[in-house]
Amino acid sequence: MKVWMAILISILCWQSSVWAVCPAWSPARAQEEISRLQQQIKQWDDDYWKEGKSEVEDGVYDQLSARLTQWQRCFGSEPRDVMMPPLNGAVMHPVAHTGVRKMVDKNALSLWMRERSDLWVQPKVDGVAVTLVYRDGKLNKAISRGNGLKGEDWTQKVSLISAVPQTVSGPLANSTLQGEIFLQREGHIQQQMGGINARAKVAGLMMRQDDSDTLNSLGVFCLGMAGWTAVNV
Repeated sequence: MKVWMAILISILCWQSSVWAVCPAWSPARAQEEISRLQQQIKQWDDDYWKEGKSEVEDGVYDQLSARLTQWQRCFGSEPRDVMMPPLNGAVMHPVAHTGVRKMVDKNALSLWMRERSDLWVQPKVDGVAVTLVYRDGKLNKAISRGNGLKGEDWTQKVSLISAVPQTVSGPLANSTLQGEIFLQREGHIQQQMGGINARAKVAGLMMRQDDSDTLNSLGVFCLGMAGWTAVNV
């Protein structure tokens, strides 16, 4: 199965560089190819969001998701919402957790920046998305991203992560923060080493029933406060 998956990824990534326009497929062939790629991406979604497994590098996932959207538009299908994981969780987010919007290239980034004057830049930490809700200076709720509107209640687990402040003050005393829980590793350079295993470990730890000391190896990086707009460059 893994060999077949590796072959599929290699073929599709090669095709992405060859087909800059719509493929010359018959309707039947197009439906077959679209369905095959849809099933593979759905399997990756299920593995990540339900089982805590990350079976594919983020860059490959993004590339193939974009390829699927292009094929669907070429052949009149409804593009899938790549930001929407399988529905789970019953806790409502105070503010929808939509994630970080990506800029497709430098030109798109330049156009976006021209419309704004109060910009600040920070690193993008690749982990598992979380919403932290503070009320009266105390951590009131921690919610997994889920489907962006509802997620799992992670409050108990997050309260055991020493990197997450249990109390805050000032403007943060009554706030909703959105960010990433990540695995802290010494000397790790993601561009060279990738981040697939670390991300899967975080997802697995947050879904395990037992409380493990390993939770203290996790960090948190808040990308912003609800109401702010963040983009990934």
